[in-house]
Amino acid sequence: MKIKANVILLLMILIGLAQTTVGQGTMRAKTESGKDVILYPDGTWKYALETSEASIQRSLYNKLPSAKTVFRPARGEFAIWYDESKWQLERRREDDGIAHFRLLAGDAYAMVIAEELAIPIESLKKIALQNAKEAATDSRVVSEESRIVNGKEILCMQIEGTVEKIPFTYYGYYYGGKQGTIQVITFTGQNLFTKYQREFTDFLNGLEIH
Repeated sequence: MKIKANVILLLMILIGLAQTTVGQGTMRAKTESGKDVILYPDGTWKYALETSEASIQRSLYNKLPSAKTVFRPARGEFAIWYDESKWQLERRREDDGIAHFRLLAGDAYAMVIAEELAIPIESLKKIALQNAKEAATDSRVVSEESRIVNGKEILCMQIEGTVEKIPFTYYGYYYGGKQGTIQVITFTGQNLFTKYQREFTDFLNGLEIH
């Protein structure tokens, strides 16, 4: 069953960028399995970076050879390489640097939000969660990690929330630097996330920062 258009429109609330401040007081803790994590005042967390060679290798991601079609946002110095046999660019809005994509073989979607303004990654992370909560008040960060994507360090974050009683998962890459700010966000129903996670990751790995 296709997701209703009004639900998709509600999800677009994620695109609203606003100024915010980042709180202080992060803490370190250990999980029951012994992994080190960093706790933030807003209730979010992430695994502390490991220094082992295996861990570093797991953090390296590159675009696929099949990602031959490029989308360049009107704002910022970015490119999104994707496989047009799998993903379709549905529409783009030059005035606000936003583009929407759809996976051709399922109920899975993506959007790209680019800005010329450089927003610090900690601020961008907080903004993304706040905007998600406007669409789904129960939104929460379920995982986050730093990745090296095509040679640039980015934040990978997964957020879950409920929109009109439909549980959704947002899975995206976030970057803020001298090239501008970009959010590449994929999303689908929570029950479908595992099914499309590989396609989402491949799409996200098409992010190229110049």
